[in-house]
Amino acid sequence: MTSKVTKTEALKVFEKNINRARAFLRIFGKGEEGRRQGQPTNDEKELLRGSLVFAVGALDAYLSDLILEIVPKHAPKNEHVQKALSAIAKSDPGLVLRVSLAPDDKSRRDEFRDALAAWLENQSFHGPKKVMIALDHVGCTLKWSEFDSKTEIDTATELDRVTKERHGIVHRGEKPDVRKDPAEKTVDLIETIAKTVDAAVIKHYT
Repeated sequence: MTSKVTKTEALKVFEKNINRARAFLRIFGKGEEGRRQGQPTNDEKELLRGSLVFAVGALDAYLSDLILEIVPKHAPKNEHVQKALSAIAKSDPGLVLRVSLAPDDKSRRDEFRDALAAWLENQSFHGPKKVMIALDHVGCTLKWSEFDSKTEIDTATELDRVTKERHGIVHRGEKPDVRKDPAEKTVDLIETIAKTVDAAVIKHYT
């Protein structure tokens, strides 16, 4: 990275995805006359749940993309990266040979990046613990208090709650009562988490 870089490629994709989560909120109840007062319809409620599901998914995808962007290029050395390398080597025994036979550094990075991408397909980065694991993977350290200073709430606790709510919707078909204002705050929270992580990564590698 150079000093001119202000965000990772992973964050650029995240920004598009978080805007899609907001699209659910923008069309919530919209019609020719706007949303009527009173209890939302079942479809309107699903829009609010959908915004939550999409926002949590956007953060998960961002963290995975961030690891894929940073690790092959900068090769941070830490326990989580070493464990990932061991797991990749076991799942793809031919990787070492392909890397050693690659004609140049770019080809070697590309071989490793492809193997890392395949490994990441089976990983998830949902919830506060996984956020910290992702930070370890990319060689950065943040405390939750640093997130709290931006969100002005207990970020880890709220992310954990939202993530569990998302899992209930997606995996158990639950229908929690999601309101528009809290849904907007959830999307804002997740965007703040991603941007805080990205700023730390940019600062670390520039």
